[in-house]
Amino acid sequence: MSPAVIKILPLESAFIMADLPYPTSDGPLAGFTPPGPAPKWPPPSTAIDFPAFEQMLKTNPTVQDMRQSVVWRVNGEIIMVLGWGRAILMQIAHPKVGAGVSQHSHFSSSPAAKLRRFKTTLDRMLTMTYGTPRAAWEAAHAIDTIHDRINGQDASQQRYSARDPELLKWVHATFADSMFKTYEMFVGPLSRQEKDQYLKQTSFVAPLLGAPPGYFPENLAELDAYMAEMLNSGTLKVGPQSAGLAAYVLEKLPVPLLGRALQWYARLLVGGMLPPVLRQAYGFKIGKADERILGATAWVYRHLLHPVLPPMWRRWKIARRALKQAKA
Repeated sequence: MSPAVIKILPLESAFIMADLPYPTSDGPLAGFTPPGPAPKWPPPSTAIDFPAFEQMLKTNPTVQDMRQSVVWRVNGEIIMVLGWGRAILMQIAHPKVGAGVSQHSHFSSSPAAKLRRFKTTLDRMLTMTYGTPRAAWEAAHAIDTIHDRINGQDASQQRYSARDPELLKWVHATFADSMFKTYEMFVGPLSRQEKDQYLKQTSFVAPLLGAPPGYFPENLAELDAYMAEMLNSGTLKVGPQSAGLAAYVLEKLPVPLLGRALQWYARLLVGGMLPPVLRQAYGFKIGKADERILGATAWVYRHLLHPVLPPMWRRWKIARRALKQAKA
């Protein structure tokens, strides 16, 4: 059996479909008639069906045997959830992703609602990583169905759709980049070859969500170049909308006594891991003392706790079960 190797995103983020600039009556293309009707809005799904996905799995050698893959190794670690905050704040720094999340997410501060949101996201991610091909495709199909109703206009009146490949790419890339940083901080190093393998295997999600095959970064060089381009292009803007969403993500956890301490550490972790340009844009002030605290806590887990913790305490149950079944 070849389990699907796909990534899911930390929030029900929205993605865009860029407007096509049709000519105006007084512009340089005045009198020009666009060929054919305007594109359908919102755009229809172009995600592949299950038979097409099965064929992809059969013909792609990168997913023939996942038992020793870096994807299974990285995604199975429970500690990886510490990287989700960084990924989310990077995603919503794009104005159109932020607009989609703000306009189409149901926010609630109740512990039960937050727990349901977390569990749903976690279950989908793990199913798409360790589930059967059918279960993985169904999880992706559910996401694509949600994307059908996530569309609108951002603060600058530009249209967006959750099915736009460019924003699917941004959310996927920020999540992969955050997983690398979290794993290396709390678990251990990843070689360039391992990162290339991870990106090649997880890029399989693109056609499941309607993006063209090969559209997502498939190696570390592509990921680094893309991230540098996005961070330096001026596309990302942290305004009141993004800041408000970030405050919700990092608000005090509803845990007696420990809630405020956990909130402080979450802000320290996210702020310390963000790229400098976004750290400054969000207003995080991370000093030398903060960096030492963050480094010390990561060192303790990586060198003292992780080596001695049994798998049942540090790896998700579905990851342990999938590996056991694969070895049988």
